[in-house]
Order: sequence, then C-alpha cells, then structure tokens
Amino acid sequence: MSASVTRFCSLGLGLALGGVFVYAGVQKHLAPYEFAEAVQVYQLLPPALVGLTAAVFPWLELITGAFLVIGFLLKAKAHLASGFGLPVAMTGNGGLTRRSCLLLIMLQLGLFLLVILITMARGLKIDCGCGLFTERQVGPGALLEDALLLGAAGWLYWREGRTGGREEGSLISI
Repeated sequence: MSASVTRFCSLGLGLALGGVFVYAGVQKHLAPYEFAEAVQVYQLLPPALVGLTAAVFPWLELITGAFLVIGFLLKAKAHLASGFGLPVAMTGNGGLTRRSCLLLIMLQLGLFLLVILITMARGLKIDCGCGLFTERQVGPGALLEDALLLGAAGWLYWREGRTGGREEGSLISI
C-alpha cells in the first residue's frame, strides 16, 4: 500500500474510532441512570461501585475519543500545510497524545471484552448497554464488534509507534 493510502486509512480509522468513543460517552452521559442499571445487571461490581463506574466511564470514553479525534485532525492539518509548502510550527508531540489515547481505548476495549466473556460464560442473557439506545444482547455480535475495534486501535497504536507520530518521509513532527 502506498504511503498516502496508508496515511488516509490511518486518518479515517482514527477519526472513526475517536468518534465511536465520543458517541458512546455522550449517550451514556445523557442517560446516567440507564447506564448505571446496565452496569448493575452484569452483577460484577458491588453496589457501591456501580454509581462510580457509571459516572467515570462515560467521561473516560468521551475524553479519550475527543482527544483522539483532535490529535488526528491536527495531524491532517499538518499534512495539508506541508503539502502546500507552508511552514508548520506546532509545539508538543501530537503523536504521543494520539498514542496515549489509543492505549486508553485499547484498555477500555480489553475490559469490555473481558466483561462480555465473563457474562457469556455465566450464561446471563442481558442487554450489553453498549449503545444504550439500541438493544443488543451480550453475545458473539458484541464480542466481535469490540474485537474489531480493539484490532483497529492496536493497528493505529502500532503505526503511531512505528512512525513516531509522523509519517515516513515527513520532516514534520507533530
């Protein structure tokens, strides 16, 4: 695959992954009681931790998704500027930010996969609470979706590490 196609795929995948987490975080934040009920139905946490989990997870999803989107938009802006021969002066390391967000997203997805597997092994037939406004049973569909998202995040994380947050052949480091 050519570098520009890979760059485009990386950008699109990063924006989509960040968008999924922003959407999930917003949906759960807008329906805190429903999300708390969804967490409680899994029967994995003591009641005292259900509220804390329901309060923290939406923000974690929202913030990591938003920062991932911002990081990839800054990366795209730098590539556009360099393509037109414009100087790009940015401070900080956007690659580090994107990589950090991807790591947090991979940890969340790993936790989601573990919870789904435990729930399936226990034989519970419950709604996964993933989207809140769409009902879906815990099962192979939710497992496959999270595994695909984890694979996408893993590929982006590997790519960010390989390129050091910049593209091959690029002199810009964002």
